[in-house]
Amino acid sequence: MTSMRSFVRVAAAVCTAALLTSCAAAAETAASYPSRSIDYVVPFAAGGSTDIAARAGAEALSDELGVPVNVINKPGADQIIGVSSVRSAEPDGYTLLADGAGSSSIQGLLPYVPYDWADRTFVAKFAEGPHVYVVGGESSYRDYDDVVETAKRDPDHFTVGWIGGSSTSDYATLQFLAENGIDAARVQRVPFRSSGEVMRAVAAGDIDFGAGGASSAFSLSKTGKLRPIALTGDKPVTKLEGVPTAAELGHPGLDMRYWVGVSAPPGLPGDLTTKLADAVAAIAEDETVVEALDAVGLSPAVLTGEDLRADIDREKHRFATLSEQIGVAG
Repeated sequence: MTSMRSFVRVAAAVCTAALLTSCAAAAETAASYPSRSIDYVVPFAAGGSTDIAARAGAEALSDELGVPVNVINKPGADQIIGVSSVRSAEPDGYTLLADGAGSSSIQGLLPYVPYDWADRTFVAKFAEGPHVYVVGGESSYRDYDDVVETAKRDPDHFTVGWIGGSSTSDYATLQFLAENGIDAARVQRVPFRSSGEVMRAVAAGDIDFGAGGASSAFSLSKTGKLRPIALTGDKPVTKLEGVPTAAELGHPGLDMRYWVGVSAPPGLPGDLTTKLADAVAAIAEDETVVEALDAVGLSPAVLTGEDLRADIDREKHRFATLSEQIGVAG
């Protein structure tokens, strides 16, 4: 019995020592993180609104964390390629995802995604912004009402950009069709990989109509190759001066916004998650960052951890309702 008690005491001491060692190692990891560059994966092609916003966020995070934050584009397969590459990475804080509705809540509606949309570590959202509806600068469409009239009269020959039904740009398009009574089942949806590609196709006259984050239209609208006809929501965008908001046009229901944030592989330790979330919150309060976000059509909007997860879950239900309402889900 005595030897058994001695064994238990020794075993307890060993376990306690191991636990303390583990905690010390974890604390050291949090204290020293990050000690090398971080990969920030964008699951879209370069040039789209998420990519542009992610690059602004990466530059600010690099300054805040003191290490390079490298944007890496991994487009394709409705964001599955990019998201999968992050989910399978080591949960050490050195591989992060430029997350947004297209790579989280919308994926909850897609039956072929090989993982649960919520199976990741949600760190923080840092910015959000409106979408812009555009037509070609040399097209015959004059304004919002002209586009609606033409599309309602002949939906079979009305062409729109489409990113697989897996981006907020697509849902902004669905909102436009639903709001104006345009038959979405008859409209021709032309596939692209990003909102940047959609903007270029509209500018070239390859398709009639496109939607994307406001920043994706900046350069082409400045040259006159794109004609922005409305912004979703009720807030103007500095670099799209004179473009009316949907609310101003009498369509407050056209309020689809996109957001950009940071998520990580499943199992990221809580201390690293907190450190990253604090860094994201800090950059969103920096006046320099606020100006940088405004320059790409965004404004600060911070949500972290479980609050972010709950907000994304609500967003998923909203998208599902819109898909069912209009009868187009993918």
